[in-house]
Amino acid sequence: MRICIHKATKHILEMQSAATAGTLIQNAINGGYAEADVEEREVDDAGYAAAKAKDPAWIAEQQAIADKKAAQAAKAQAFLDNLPSWALVDQAVTNISDLPSAKAFIRKLARVVYWDIRDKAD
Repeated sequence: MRICIHKATKHILEMQSAATAGTLIQNAINGGYAEADVEEREVDDAGYAAAKAKDPAWIAEQQAIADKKAAQAAKAQAFLDNLPSWALVDQAVTNISDLPSAKAFIRKLARVVYWDIRDKAD
């Protein structure tokens, strides 16, 4: 496979598995890069992985993925940490004896669902 890299930033501009020499350079020139600013090389899978590890855009993308997974895990853990036992929920429902109590319970339930969908508390 061949890759084309912007020399100054190490950003991978393009990768093709069956390109001929010079194709990626020409594509970069057509895209507005100066020929002196780009480098085309033939790499194997390990070379491609090494080039991606130096690409700031790829690094940022991987960090964003990791941050999102961490945030989702933290949200799930916070949810579990604050979840009352079923006995408490069952008792609260059982204790509803009038319209104001029912409204209060439904408001709490609606708030939990809203916050879960919104992904934040208001």
